[in-house]
Order: sequence, then C-alpha cells, then structure tokens
Amino acid sequence: MVRKINKKILSVILILLVFSLISQGEAQANIGYHPDLGEDVIVGKNEVLEGPYLKTGNNIVVSGTINGDAYLLGGLVTVDGTINGDLIVGGGMVTIKGKVAHDVRAVSGLVTIDGRVGGNVTALGGTINIGSDADIDGGVLAAGGNLAHLGNIDGNAQIYADQTTLAGRVGGNIRGTVSQLTVAKTAILDGTLAYTSDKEASVSAEAKIAGFIRRIPTGKALTARPRWGFNLLSYFGLLLLGIVLLKFMPKRVTATSQLIGKQPWRVLGWGGLTLALTPLAVVLLVICLIGVPLAVVLAVAYILMLWWSSLFTGLFVGQKFFDIANLKENRYAMLAVGLLLLQLAQTLPVIGVLIRLLSVTAAMGAMVISKHEALKKLEAGR
Repeated sequence: MVRKINKKILSVILILLVFSLISQGEAQANIGYHPDLGEDVIVGKNEVLEGPYLKTGNNIVVSGTINGDAYLLGGLVTVDGTINGDLIVGGGMVTIKGKVAHDVRAVSGLVTIDGRVGGNVTALGGTINIGSDADIDGGVLAAGGNLAHLGNIDGNAQIYADQTTLAGRVGGNIRGTVSQLTVAKTAILDGTLAYTSDKEASVSAEAKIAGFIRRIPTGKALTARPRWGFNLLSYFGLLLLGIVLLKFMPKRVTATSQLIGKQPWRVLGWGGLTLALTPLAVVLLVICLIGVPLAVVLAVAYILMLWWSSLFTGLFVGQKFFDIANLKENRYAMLAVGLLLLQLAQTLPVIGVLIRLLSVTAAMGAMVISKHEALKKLEAGR
C-alpha cells in the first residue's frame, strides 16, 4: 500500500515540474527554448534497462527497452522504444512512437502520441496530437489548447480543449468541453458523443457514429459538477510553487506551516485581521490619490497571499497525514498529498466553503506571524 502511494506521489511531483518549462497560453510557440536540465540522455536500440528509470536531460531519447516504469523530464523527449510499465513524462516537446505496456501520463507544450499504449493516456499540453499510428487500449483524458485525434482509442475519451478534431476511432463514449468541435469524415465513433460548447459541432455526413450526439450549451452545463479543470491547474501551480520554495527556503516554509498546529488561535486571529483590514486599507489608499501606487502593490500582494495560502495549509495537512499513516517524512510528498486532500475537502457541499475559509485564514495568519518574527530576528542581529 505504501509503495503504491509513494509511486503516485512521485508521478505527480515529476510530471508537474514541467510547468516550469512551458509558459501559459500558446506554449508550443516557445518549444525551441528550454532551461538546462543536464546532459542528453540516450537509451540505444539494443539496450535493455531495468526500472524504475528516472532521468532528466535537455534531450532524452529512449530507443531501447525499459523493463519497469519510466519517469522522464526534459526539453525534448522522444520514446520510440519499449517501456514495459508506466510512462510519466514532461517536457517542452514529448513524442511517443514506441510501445508503452501500461499507462501514459504526459505534460508538455506539444504532446504527440503515435505508438502503442496498453493502458490509459492522460495528456496535458498546449497541443495534443494522437497520430494515425496511435493504438490505445484504454481510455484518454486530454486537456489542452488544441487536440487532433487520428488514431485508435478502444476506451472512453474525455476532452477539455479549445479546437478539437476527431478523425480517428473511439470505441467508447466521448465527453468533453470544447470551443469548436470538428468530426471528420474518417471518424468512427462506436459510442455516444456529448459535449459542452457554445457552438454546434461540424460533423461530416460520412462520419460513422453509432450513438447519439448531444450538445450542452455552456450556460446549461451541470453546475453541480466540480470545476476539475480549474482545480487541477490550481493544484499544479501551487505544487510547483511549493516545490521551488521548499527547494530554496525549506526551513522557512516548514516553520510557517508548523505555526498552524503550534499556535492555531493566534494564526486564526492574525489571519482574520489581515483578511478584513487589507481590502479596507486598499480602499483608503485609493481615496487618497497619492496612495494609488501603494494600493496597487498592496492589492497584488493580497491576491498572491490568498492564492499561496493553500500551500502552507496543504503542507500542514500533509505532515499530519504522514504522521497518522506512519509514513517516512518527505517534504515534497507531504506537500503533494496535503494539497490534494485539501482540494478534495474544499469540493464538499457546504462544509467545503468553511474548510476553504479556515484554510486561507490560518495560512494568512501564519505568513504574517512568520514575517513578523523574521523581521524581529533581523533587527536583533543589527
């Protein structure tokens, strides 16, 4: 059980690191640039390596065989060999032309899948291409700017994209939220197609569709369903930020999160005051015209603190979870698990709002107290 948990944690942490490689929006426009991730990694055609296999590099090419799971993070990543396990990969550009025995999880500016996948595919990217040679035994969850499907998917497909083109086969049902959907004449849809969009899909009369097609106008989408897309991106951003802060300021970040457990009433008090008084201060500064620049700075800082607040609460929750589960301490793993538990709790009806309020208030108070104590130490050292 612990081994499975650790594997999932490692998968999440590694794949989310790629968010530092791709910018928001049209990420594929910047594919030519990527930071230095180390030397190139080449697994030759005749090489056979045992997994789990973890590598980072500017360019990663796997043409051989990996017996086990592979975790790859690079600028340009190409897999045209065989991976007898899961593939967790992130990079500026990711291309999969070989064979993956189990699941694929990919995050990239440009994701191209044009090989055999024995399990499910989860892909997040600026552009996602499922090529004509792609053969996916399981289902697909894809979220990106543009998506084109020309291959074969035996299972269901769940799609969140701007421009979406279906020109291949999908053996199961298709659900999605899109801006524009095109079903080409070569499409073979063995199940139903239900999509949320403001526009009617462009469906070729020659497309083979076994089930019904249903469009749900954006305004009539089921509001009871959680906003998983937003929650997912929020989780990714917070986890990446937390990893960076824990890397460069581990003691400060850990000490701030621990204040929530050590001084709960104090952090809630200071957090409540900060939440209430900061907007008032911004308004007063705007009224005094000479204070407008300071008001803008204060408002931006306030918004950033509101977003960052879940980071410290999440780390605190993760620490408690690891203590209760008697797991070996790992700051990055505790952050990943804590943020996930916190986000899931916040989706609960009614009580989720209260959890969110307490989380923000406590973390805000912890940040204020931590900053105050740091300034006191600085003054004492002069």
